[in-house]
Amino acid sequence: MVSILIIGHGNYATGALSATRLVAGAPENVYALDFEEGMSPEELKEKMSALLASIPDKEVLIMADLAGGTPFRTAVELKMTQTGKDVRVVAGANMPALMEAAFSSDSMGLAELAADVLQTGVEGFMDWDAQSDDSEEPDFEGGL
Repeated sequence: MVSILIIGHGNYATGALSATRLVAGAPENVYALDFEEGMSPEELKEKMSALLASIPDKEVLIMADLAGGTPFRTAVELKMTQTGKDVRVVAGANMPALMEAAFSSDSMGLAELAADVLQTGVEGFMDWDAQSDDSEEPDFEGGL
């Protein structure tokens, strides 16, 4: 099984985990770490390192909110120095990508899951106006 670590600015990570739990239940292999206001990059690195060490799975997919941001850069730095774990870091995490990760982490290896999550994240974007015919009534059966 691949564990998922969501990281991001403010309360992005815990908020995204909360939304994931609402839709997917409480996946036991999904973790969140917020880069809170006032937290130094060194504090974030310490917390992320400790959290990675506590994750029982050998493979970990880290999903960051923003490429180039402090959480992303810290994850990449830890990936380069982390021993004992196989870590992949992706950025631009959105709900479709998080849902895919939560539902597929037990059926795919790390590289395949990372590629699948990236593709799902891109496909999750939609422009309703470009997709709809104004004469059609929208069909939002049930929702999530």
